[in-house]
Amino acid sequence: MLRKYATDKDGQKVQKLTLSESLRLFGKALKVSVIARGSLSVFISLIGFVMAFLPMLTSLAVRRFSDEVQALFGKGSAVIASAVGVFVILSVLYIVQLLWNSLRSYFESRDAYKIQMYMRERILRCSCDVKYKYIDNYDKFRERISFITTTAGERVADSMGMTITWFQNIITFISIIIVLWAVDFWIVLILVAACVPAIVLAYFFSEEEYRSKGLWILEWLMTCAYFFEAVMPESLNDVRFFNAYPWLKKKFRAMNKRYITIKNRVTRKHVLFNSIADIFRSCVYVFILLIAARRIFDNPAVGIGAFMLVFTMAGQLQEVTANIFGEAAKFISNASYMRDFFSLDELEYEKRDKNASPKENYAIAFDNVSFTYPNTEREVLHHLSVYIREGEKVAIVGENGSGKTTLVNLLCALYEPDCGSITMGGEDICANLSRTRRTLSAVFQEFPHYETNIRENIVVSDNQRAISDEQLRALAEKTGAWEVIAKQPEGLDEVVGTFSASGNNLSGGEWQKIALLRCAYRDDAKIMVLDEPTAALDPLAEAELYRSFADITGDRTTILISHRLGITQLVDRILVFDDGRIVEDGTHSELLMRGGLYAKMYRAQAHWYE
Repeated sequence: MLRKYATDKDGQKVQKLTLSESLRLFGKALKVSVIARGSLSVFISLIGFVMAFLPMLTSLAVRRFSDEVQALFGKGSAVIASAVGVFVILSVLYIVQLLWNSLRSYFESRDAYKIQMYMRERILRCSCDVKYKYIDNYDKFRERISFITTTAGERVADSMGMTITWFQNIITFISIIIVLWAVDFWIVLILVAACVPAIVLAYFFSEEEYRSKGLWILEWLMTCAYFFEAVMPESLNDVRFFNAYPWLKKKFRAMNKRYITIKNRVTRKHVLFNSIADIFRSCVYVFILLIAARRIFDNPAVGIGAFMLVFTMAGQLQEVTANIFGEAAKFISNASYMRDFFSLDELEYEKRDKNASPKENYAIAFDNVSFTYPNTEREVLHHLSVYIREGEKVAIVGENGSGKTTLVNLLCALYEPDCGSITMGGEDICANLSRTRRTLSAVFQEFPHYETNIRENIVVSDNQRAISDEQLRALAEKTGAWEVIAKQPEGLDEVVGTFSASGNNLSGGEWQKIALLRCAYRDDAKIMVLDEPTAALDPLAEAELYRSFADITGDRTTILISHRLGITQLVDRILVFDDGRIVEDGTHSELLMRGGLYAKMYRAQAHWYE
């Protein structure tokens, strides 16, 4: 089951992470960060440990420089030379710090993008290989993936930088404590005690920030999705025809208002937390300076250098302390987002066998198969048994919801049956998914429109196969897709889709022809599955497909689902589905003679084919 990842609108809270769980997740994120960054970036990051001593060295140099300047009054050239030497050291330290900041900024920016791409590849792998039962509720799955992509990526990308920065600050903190302890141990005790409120505030804010962000991120995603859905070409005709702009504007503003309200609530708490922490740190800083000033007033021999040392290092210690607990707060918050990302590893994935060698027999057998879709109660298929011979052409017909597409989904091993078995050549289709998928080629009802050129829209079904443009044209002519390709300015290389630079998109019927060509392009597939292959075709294109049906399918086993029954005369056998069962089985002429459900359906459409 997918884990809850944010407080929902009913106030349900997520499970809090323990420290050990947070550390485990952070360790996994650190591993991802190291793998994605590469050895050079990791080496550059490790240099940061050495740079952690710079603040202490700078403060000591400032003290020495201040003492030398104080000693200049009434002294000779030797003191001047010493002061100049200290000034040069200070300048070098300052330049080194600037160069380091620039170098670190460059690598952090570059590596953040590399880690984001690495994570998106893992999310893509999840979408492609996770068991289909998780994708069944596509809107919920897309919402989850969008949330993780939007929020978790930068957190995992931060893990290496956070680790290095945190240890840098710890080293700097310890070095400053050692120096200040030698000046006045009370200053150290006060500064350390002042950290406690910051720890408490950081912890409580990080928990609240995660819970609240879970809400406003989802509102933002919903608002964006709603907006882009409204301005897509498919929607604009309706929007204009029905004058729906005022209504859409009202809906968009209402959704945007909810998003802003939730986000502002988080922002106000963040500002309040930072303000309280800053005021408290400032008060402590002033108090420390008063102590240092009093010591100099009571003992002038201490010198202005000691005051400058306290002045510089107390400020640095305040900043380092804030950074330490700021990073700790980020760690607490980020762990929750990391849990969301790594929870993808807990899902069930399809097991792909590298051995996809072909079989000798491709006969299909459904034996007593029953199936219910995940998160539903209605059984879609009821103890279904059917045998399809190798090379047989079979049409599956029936009313909507009768189980036709479900049979295809099970055959393609997108789902596993609740009971019974499905075999291909005597082997369970789930035993070797690579072989099963390699054996099949399919056009589903909802076929993809890839935002790329026509050639890649075709060859994606078998990207290891290489054929000439002439061979591809011959195949395209069989499926009726060549007339679509031929009229494009760049032919096969024409980029098509909603977001193409030329704005050249295909019609529904044209896309269906490309989808059919994509299916036929998979030359070594022994079984073709065509789910409503003529749904978007005009009558002439449909008639042409009927004439080319034998050439397209060849000697391959073909399973065809269609509401248009004209094509059923071209197949060897027809299976009639009703309420998850096969109620009729025979040829076109046999079923007409029986006068059952098929005959009734065919006669209702007969005038289309006269």
